[in-house]
Formats: sequence, structure tokens, C-alpha cells
Amino acid sequence: MSIKRIFALIPIVMIGIFVGAQTTQIHMEKKVKDDFFDKSQSILPIYKYTDERIEPYSKFGLEIDKTKPLYTVKKMPIMEGVRDTGYTYIYFAGADNAQNQGYLLTLVGNYRRSRRTVYFYIDRNNDFDFTNDGLPDSLTLRDNDFEIELVNNTIPGATYAIKLSRFKYGENIRYKNLLTEHYKAHSGGKVFTDINYCFREQRYNSVAGNFKSATDSFTIGIKDMNVNGVYNESCTDQLYVGPYNSQIVSDELFNMTPTIGNIGFEWGGKKYKLVSIETSGSYIELQEDLNATLSEKLRIGRKTPNFSYINVLNKKHSLKEYRKQEVFLFFWDKESLSSEDTAYLSKLHREFPDLKILALNHGDKPKQVKIIYYYDKVQYPMGYSNSEIGAHYFLEDLSRGYYLGKRCKLKNDNITPMQMYQQLLNKSK
Repeated sequence: MSIKRIFALIPIVMIGIFVGAQTTQIHMEKKVKDDFFDKSQSILPIYKYTDERIEPYSKFGLEIDKTKPLYTVKKMPIMEGVRDTGYTYIYFAGADNAQNQGYLLTLVGNYRRSRRTVYFYIDRNNDFDFTNDGLPDSLTLRDNDFEIELVNNTIPGATYAIKLSRFKYGENIRYKNLLTEHYKAHSGGKVFTDINYCFREQRYNSVAGNFKSATDSFTIGIKDMNVNGVYNESCTDQLYVGPYNSQIVSDELFNMTPTIGNIGFEWGGKKYKLVSIETSGSYIELQEDLNATLSEKLRIGRKTPNFSYINVLNKKHSLKEYRKQEVFLFFWDKESLSSEDTAYLSKLHREFPDLKILALNHGDKPKQVKIIYYYDKVQYPMGYSNSEIGAHYFLEDLSRGYYLGKRCKLKNDNITPMQMYQQLLNKSK
């Protein structure tokens, strides 16, 4: 898991510092899946269409509110080949207007599961007129899911995509029965159909791009927090910085300050600032601060933070237990661990018994770590890291080694097992 360090840049002071610094433009991929995408359990409920007057979206899951006026469909779409009609609402703030905000009324033709194609007639411009929204989206019998794309009509190029999936028959029956009962009991005046006619909703609300130079690499991403297809709204949208080619992690997002040009971050021993973010999220521009002093970094010769960890045998330990020894602290995961690393970790353990080795896995499941430990007959101490430990040690990329002297004083914050072995070997001669 990556750890970000955020810093505030004062415009007047920093003007001269960035003069002459090269601006790098990073292309951003749209429809990016963040870590929440596959976990999403959001449901798009389908209700029976019985009348042109429909309860507003705010009443979904609630008892009827008689103080609010009903919506009225002005013009129905041409629905050839449609035998039954349902409706739902799809949330998209990019279509807000003075009359209606937040949710787009959507008619669903052939919502009952059969051999017929299901049609989604989305009121894309939010005016309750379905004759001016273009062709409907569709889902054939062969398809289990499909994607819809919504357009922010006020921002050129600003789009937002959603994946909708059918619920599979014969699976999670008890859970689906509970959902059906819930929606039937708490849908106000709406007539709920059946959970098997509803859809799972997953949202592509992030963009991300990779930066790579001769000395540094990372992934930078932005999450559209207010669901309007716009990615440069400070104090609203959120930024992510993590290891190269990594997935956006929701817990590691941070807020963007009011002025985009004042947003910066540290990575790989460098500082960067955002120069601009293209409104629709197609690219961002960065500059490296060549004269910066890192605000948060472990200092060579200083004592490193203490932490507790669980070893692979489920016993709790802390770093301070080894304060009278030199320590080689090595963070790894299954993907980054090389045969060279394992070979030299074994050599260090075997040939330098006075050196305490702590090989902490960062990010894999304990079961995977135990398989490696027992299958490879690992002899050196192995345990589990976590986000708090990673934050203390500003862990960005795996694998990474730290050489700690006695009393846990830092000697090197980026050293491989092979380099550690060679250094000790030269020292012993």
C-alpha cells in the first residue's frame, strides 16, 4: 500500500522555485476501476410503470411524501417491440438543471426477463421528454451486463460511465428474497417488481495515468466525487498517488486545495506540484520542484519509529525488542519478491547471525504468506506489515529494504538484500 505526503505550496514564495522546471503532461485513462468498483453492492431497483405521474427519486426506499409534487412524463419514447415497462432513476449530477437535479428518470422496456431485448430509455437531458435523448441503450438475452455513458452537456468531453449487471438466477436466493421484501415494504407508492429484474450498479468515476522517468515512477489518479464527469473541481474531487501501475485505493485519496496550482505531493524522494488538470480528466500537467526540501522523510542517523507486528506464526513482536541489534527491515509482496531477494535474505540469515532480519509482507493475504513460508521452507523471520507501519516508513514501492543500526538508528532507507549482504561482507573483511 502506498503512502502519500501532502504539502501546501504558497504561490508568492514558490514562483521563483519552479521557473525553468519542465512541465510533464500525463495522459489519463478514463473508465478506471478503483478498489471500490468490484466491491460495490449498489442496486438499481426497477419499478412498474403504471402512470405518467411518477414519484420523485428522493422517495426511493422511503414512505410516500405527499408534500412533494409528482413528476409527469411529457413525451414517451417510441417503444416498438416492448411488452412491459418499468422505470428507475440513475444518479448523474452532470445533467442537473433548475427543474430537476440529481437523478435521471429511466424507462425500462421489457424489464421482465425473457428472450426479448431489454431497452433503457434514459432521460439524458433531464426534461421528462424521451423523444430528444437519442437511441436507447439495450441488453440482449446473451448479455449479462452492459455499460451506459452519460454526457455532461455543459462541459465538452465530460462523460461518466456506469456498468449495469443482471442478478443471476439460482444464486444468493436468501439474500435476494430479503432485498425483494425490503423494496416492496419501503418504496412508498411505487410498485416494486422483483430483485431478479433489478441490476447491480458499478460506477467508473475515476481517471488514472502513469508517470515514468529515468529516476522515478508512480500512478496518479483523480476520483470524481460529485458524479458529474468533471475532474478538476478543487475541494470536491480527490487525488491519488501510488506505486507505478497501481489501482486507486479509496483510503489513500486526499482532498485538492482550492487552487489547483497549490497542490503538491512527495514521491520517490522528490516533490511535484500540479500545474493543471484538464476539465474532463483527459490529462494532467506536473512539474518537479528541483529545489525542494522534503518535508516528511526518515532521516539518516535518526531513530526510526517503533511499531508492533505479527509474525507468520501469529506471535506479536515490536521493533524495540531488537534495539541492541542491527536490523535489516525488508518490505515485500508476492508480486515484487524476486528469487535474488529470497536467496540473499537466506544468505544474510545464515552468514550474519548478529543481524536481525524482519521480512514483512505488505498487502498479501496471510494465507498466501504462510504458503510461501512453509512451501519455500523459509528460515529467516517473516511477518505482516500494515498501512500504519507503511505510513511510518513512507513506504511507496515494493520491495524495499531499510538498514537500521543499534538503537534503531537509520543507516539506509533503500537497500536491497544483495546490497545489504555485500556491504556486510565488505565490512567483515
